[in-house]
Amino acid sequence: MGNVGKWTLVAALCGAACAKGTGDDDKKIVVDTPPDAGPPSNPGNNPPPDAGVPDPPPDAGTPAKAVFGTPGPWPLANVTYGATDGIQESPVVGVSTDEPVNQVDGTITQNLWVATNQALYLLRPGDKQFTRFDGNDGLHLPGFPAAYCHEKDGSSPGLDRSSPGPCPNGDAAPPGISEIVGGGSGDGYLGEVFVGYWAFHTWDPNDGTYLDPWRHNGKLDRVRIKADKSGNPILKDGKPQLELIRLDMVSNNSAEFWHNKSVLKMVYDHFINKHEMYVGCDHGITKISPDKWKESVGWFLAPENQQSWMSDHLHSQTCFHKKCEGEKDLRISNWRGLAVDANGDLWTGGRYAASRIRYVADNTIWWQTPRPNGGGNAHDPGLGDGYTGCFGSSTRPVFCPPLEGDPVNISATTITKDGKIWFASGTLFHEPQDVPYGIASLTRNDATGQNTFAYYDPVRDVGLAQSDVRDMIALPDGRLAVAGLQGGLVIWDPATGNRVSMGAAQGISDDKVLRMQLDTMVEPPALQIATRSGATILRVLP
Repeated sequence: MGNVGKWTLVAALCGAACAKGTGDDDKKIVVDTPPDAGPPSNPGNNPPPDAGVPDPPPDAGTPAKAVFGTPGPWPLANVTYGATDGIQESPVVGVSTDEPVNQVDGTITQNLWVATNQALYLLRPGDKQFTRFDGNDGLHLPGFPAAYCHEKDGSSPGLDRSSPGPCPNGDAAPPGISEIVGGGSGDGYLGEVFVGYWAFHTWDPNDGTYLDPWRHNGKLDRVRIKADKSGNPILKDGKPQLELIRLDMVSNNSAEFWHNKSVLKMVYDHFINKHEMYVGCDHGITKISPDKWKESVGWFLAPENQQSWMSDHLHSQTCFHKKCEGEKDLRISNWRGLAVDANGDLWTGGRYAASRIRYVADNTIWWQTPRPNGGGNAHDPGLGDGYTGCFGSSTRPVFCPPLEGDPVNISATTITKDGKIWFASGTLFHEPQDVPYGIASLTRNDATGQNTFAYYDPVRDVGLAQSDVRDMIALPDGRLAVAGLQGGLVIWDPATGNRVSMGAAQGISDDKVLRMQLDTMVEPPALQIATRSGATILRVLP
């Protein structure tokens, strides 16, 4: 088991969907595709600017009690996984674990999930090889559309569970899977993972509206391992059986708008606001409360139905070369940077802007800004609008582009133990205005509203081989793991400047790192690294 040892403009009319300040009429937005993760189906197109408390789900059971702080069931040494472990394709685009659970006999179980563009892989404690799942197992990969979906009138003939479709274009666009993140566990199932997909865009004025034939394309699946009444996995031909729930993101206040289609980043809160999940997309950010999911009865966007478990969508804003006036010339897209802080608030970074989204549990409220009943702005601070230059501007979009609305290409957001928020910049399209801006830290003083920024050069200060940062994640000891486009990653201490490079020669499966996650549910934590040719789990860091 393993080897132990060593989106440029996207047009999408928003209209009423953004009436609460999340909107983007006449906007210019971008949906970028990370290199080597696979391009969308129409790369290179340059579109014109566009204008109550729910009942628990009846079949999900009560969540099992997760046990944090143990070593977990996985090796304490560093391990790499690849073709010899049953992973049939490359690149690996995601590595994640769900919550460790204490079994009746006292053992700790936890599932290890790995994804390529074409398949999802599961390794359970004791398994010698990964189990592979694809469209034939229910994943909504290209060519495997969902059996049903809701429409603007609730449910149309042939589009609901009583009269299966399939859902028009209710599958992923090539290359398929874009991102995964592990979730929780509960009675009736043995762990879960969320699978995000790439979507197809036309970039015409109907893109992302109810007139878009691809409005159901992409999105994400909730994937759970089925269990019998004794708590054992349900097997067929020796293969664990999955339950899949497709989560079709649509604006809360109107079924006219289906902007969020491609999934670029997901984070799952295991600790603070437990079992809340955030999805960074091509347009905005969606909050999903999986434990509140249930089938809709009646109008699917009623507060007691889809809005009880989904809140779509929020995004901070900039405008094209001027301060925003209403919703004209907005630039919004590509939310690759998401991180939950110690208060449970969400720090976000996109291609043009950044913000902290203040937490509220009610999904009928979370998406709104300003929040109702004097709840204030959802974005506090909002970084990007009103930018007049780097010096003297606390509203800069973290980095300092020439003018408001020019891209800053935030590729990662993370938070160190001292409370500093860190942002990295990495270009995707390499257009003239798409330059990498390096790494920045933000110290926020909520008492005064002061934002203090510091900037670092990825080559000079961190030791990367190039200025573009692909991913970055904070480690519990205050250091940062920073990955560039090539050359593996660097473990960097911002306080001392000390740095250690790690690549294929030091036990990582490949010098080309595509994505990182950190499992802090186990001790020592596990740095999970997806690379061009395999997956690496680091439990021992230099």
